[in-house]
Amino acid sequence: MKKIKKVAIIAHGLGSSRGYSGEGKVYFEGIKTLEEHNLGYIIISFSKISSLDYRKIESKYVIPFKLRKFDKYQRLLVWLAARKIKPLFYLNLSGVPIPLSKISHHVIYAGAPAISTAPSKYSSSLFWKLYLLPFKIITKKLSDEAKKAYIIANSYYSLKKIEEAYNTKVKKVIYPPVDVDFYKRAFSENKSSQFLTIGRIERGKMLENSIKVSAKSGIRGIIIGSLGDKKYLHYLQKLTKRLNAKIDIYTDLPPEKVLEIMRNTSVYFHPTIGEHFGIPVIEAMAAGLVPVVPKESGSAEIIPEYSYNTIDEASELIKKIINDEIKRKEISEKAEDFKSEKFRERLYAELEKFLY
Repeated sequence: MKKIKKVAIIAHGLGSSRGYSGEGKVYFEGIKTLEEHNLGYIIISFSKISSLDYRKIESKYVIPFKLRKFDKYQRLLVWLAARKIKPLFYLNLSGVPIPLSKISHHVIYAGAPAISTAPSKYSSSLFWKLYLLPFKIITKKLSDEAKKAYIIANSYYSLKKIEEAYNTKVKKVIYPPVDVDFYKRAFSENKSSQFLTIGRIERGKMLENSIKVSAKSGIRGIIIGSLGDKKYLHYLQKLTKRLNAKIDIYTDLPPEKVLEIMRNTSVYFHPTIGEHFGIPVIEAMAAGLVPVVPKESGSAEIIPEYSYNTIDEASELIKKIINDEIKRKEISEKAEDFKSEKFRERLYAELEKFLY
């Protein structure tokens, strides 16, 4: 085992499509936190990383090529590379309590785990239940590590699910980083009577709920997301026609185009029940969109007055607030607390404990 005077960052999917997701944003802000305080680091990933933006980086990896399948098991197998070094401490941004505490201090930043009781695609079918079966078999080993590690949750909703799944205690809650200033550029008091949904085009995001809300309420909606599953996209298109819903679906839009749509949209609808946080909710708030979110989610603790249990409830709520301009500025200002620099400040305050 090689001993190094650096922080080992566990970021198993860095350099893949996750680099552009909410999780990818956490990876980059975690790295930036260390850079701001002149701390050296090494990236531990499942697949090889050749560069990070313009920088060459030191890294360890398990395989020298990208693998798109078996994401949950990549998070476990990154241990094969991580165990070979002894860093100042591990900063595990991939969320799974792989056994590292016996080597060095292990800090984990995590959302609700896939094996928790939170509704998700993993509880939706026999296929996904079988997919997670090996993960559940080793839950005791994960629980043993969770008790030794220093866990930071990305919401109080996640805190509850982590503690239930691993029978442990979470030390802190730090909400994820959001590019608030960027989305504030889309703020406008006068917006059109339509709603927006943002999420990767994959089944776990439950985007069909947005189509059902449009059909139920009669209000036009827009779905924006990076294309992850073409079959699911075709399903959404067919469902839109079958329900006669007023929905437009756009994939892989450039950021400026997303801002343009936000500038002209009054409500944000989040369809993903069981989402441990939901960064698009805060992005929409910054742009002055009133969010409607599931009660069963981390975002409900941010904006509980606009949360729903059923599609019927969500439809009625959207109809009620679609033309309400009063709350826009207040909601946009509320998003300020989720700025990236505040995330970095809060994260470093926890990491500092392991430097001395």
